[in-house]
Amino acid sequence: MAESLAISYSATGELVPLFTRVLELCNVTPDEQILLYSDSSTYPHYPAAFMGAGLGLGADVFQIVHPRGAPERAVAEAWKRADLVIEMLPNLRDYTDCTKEAQLAGTRILRVAQPEDVLRRLTPSAEMRRRVEAGADILHPGNKIRITSPSGTDLTLYKEGRDALRLYGLADKPGRWDIWPAGMVNCAPIEHKGEGLLVLSPSDVIKQLRRYVHDPVYIDIEDGCITGIKGGLDADLLVEWFRKFHDPNAYRVSHVGWGTDKRADWLKLEQDIPVYYGVMEIAFGANRGVYVQGQTVSQAHIDFCCRFNSFWVDERQVIDHGEFVISQLVYKEA
Repeated sequence: MAESLAISYSATGELVPLFTRVLELCNVTPDEQILLYSDSSTYPHYPAAFMGAGLGLGADVFQIVHPRGAPERAVAEAWKRADLVIEMLPNLRDYTDCTKEAQLAGTRILRVAQPEDVLRRLTPSAEMRRRVEAGADILHPGNKIRITSPSGTDLTLYKEGRDALRLYGLADKPGRWDIWPAGMVNCAPIEHKGEGLLVLSPSDVIKQLRRYVHDPVYIDIEDGCITGIKGGLDADLLVEWFRKFHDPNAYRVSHVGWGTDKRADWLKLEQDIPVYYGVMEIAFGANRGVYVQGQTVSQAHIDFCCRFNSFWVDERQVIDHGEFVISQLVYKEA
């Protein structure tokens, strides 16, 4: 959370009404336990404000500060016993057995790790949730996904029996994981199936490198796994990024889907990109944890966010060159 972080501790009090509203939307009741999960790098106003918000709603609130790099087994049981976990680690820690086991135990999990201005600008909305729910209803029963782009992407993935994940920024149901801000529909496809070419075009985003693509990157995929990366500097950086893990699973397809939030700004590289309206997001590496059906265990996880792609679920087109073509998914002015 590097941007827009207040120094004054008065910021804690200013956050309490906002966090109270989100906890109310997460259906927090006075008899529930809320676990605030942080580490030594967590922005300190967030757990303090969530503490005040939770106590104000009559909930039993406690905090665990987890040393960075420490094993999770010491806190896994606490996650499973809590009704709601607010996870505030700046570094991604979602693809773990701790997350998966807590979901299966019925714990609600909400990840909150963005600057305050982003949380306020992209607060959960009924309109965004409507489009997420409608999109997930289309993706969920599908068996095959096809993605194309004007730059040459032509990729087919398979998801037989895999659930669609509907992300609208609230952990309001037992066993639900979500992230604030959110506005995404995606799934973990079958990890050992899928073939074709993925092309990253100029102005697409390599999220973990915090980088807009400058020159096209050509990524060959066979049996759900990256088999080749070609291009200029961006391709060289990706080759180096994957190589450092010394792990074949780093190259395995992780998840795929689209963004739904019309309020997101493509120029906000660190925050808005994955939820951008009509963006195609595809990831490689770990997917066990958030995706309960996911099978891939790895220390690696990387996301590519691509505009102006087309997206099909089975034979039904959902997006055409970055624009939704199904009326239920199209943004409607209030």
